Parts: sequence; C-alpha cells; structure tokens
Amino acid sequence: MKIRFLTLTLITVFAVTSMALAQNPETKKGDREPREAFMPRNERFADRMNHFFTEEQQEQMKTIRLETAKKVKPLRNELGELEARQQTLTTAEKADLDAIYQNIDKMSEVKAEIQKIMAKQHQQIRSLLTEEQLLKFDAMKGWMTDHRNNGFRGEKAPRPNAG
Repeated sequence: MKIRFLTLTLITVFAVTSMALAQNPETKKGDREPREAFMPRNERFADRMNHFFTEEQQEQMKTIRLETAKKVKPLRNELGELEARQQTLTTAEKADLDAIYQNIDKMSEVKAEIQKIMAKQHQQIRSLLTEEQLLKFDAMKGWMTDHRNNGFRGEKAPRPNAG
C-alpha cells in the first residue's frame, strides 16, 4: 500500500513538474504590456514602426505603398490566372508541353515585374530615411523576412499535413 502511494505521488509530482517546465515563458501575461499582449504580431510591428518613422515619413510611405499596391494588384491577379491555367495544363489527359512551357515563361515574367515594382518601392522608402533610420531599416528587413515565414529563412514555412 505504501509503495503504491509513493509511486502514485512520484508520478504526480513528475507530471506536474513536466507541465510547468513545458510552459513557454514568452506566453506569460506579465512579459508584455497588457495592450500588446492581445495584439496580433503584425499590429505590434506596425505600432512599433509608428515610433520609428516621423509622421511626414509615414504619410509619404503610405502614398508610396498605395501607388505600389495599385500597380501590383492587376499583376497578382494575372499571376493567379496563370497559375490556375498551369494547373489545368499540367493535369490534362494529354499534356501540351509547349503550352506548359509558355505559361511558365509568362508566370516568370509577371513575377519579375512584381519584384521590380517592389524593389522600386523599397528604394523609394529608403530614400526617405536618415542614416540612423537606414541602418535600423536595413537590419529589420532580414528580421521581417524570417518572421513572415515563421522563422524559416529563405523558404516558406512548411504547411501542416492535411490528413
């Protein structure tokens, strides 16, 4: 009877200790300001950026981003159509390799055009910044890429298996 009680007690202590150690210290409510604790990551980032740039810079960047979005949206729509066409071409009963290759070339052209527009936007934003801001901004670009991909640098984050 005493051995059972002792064994049960040890198992309980081990389980409670394991659960306590498994808790992520970053999720504790006291680590952040209460307002930030419930904000999504992108909103927290935007909130911090508001303190990084002057109001004038923020307005100029807003204008630049709006212009860029107007240019990129039709290209993204076209890319979506080309990707759907690619799906149709590659799953056809008798695949037409020439059509598949042409479609791949078109998709590459559209992606390149989007990248050029985004690179222009990036340089326009950089031109608005002071030297100190430039250092922080350039250092932040790698950080943003890593966190946008959930910590996977240079590749998209893996998707959970559906099944």
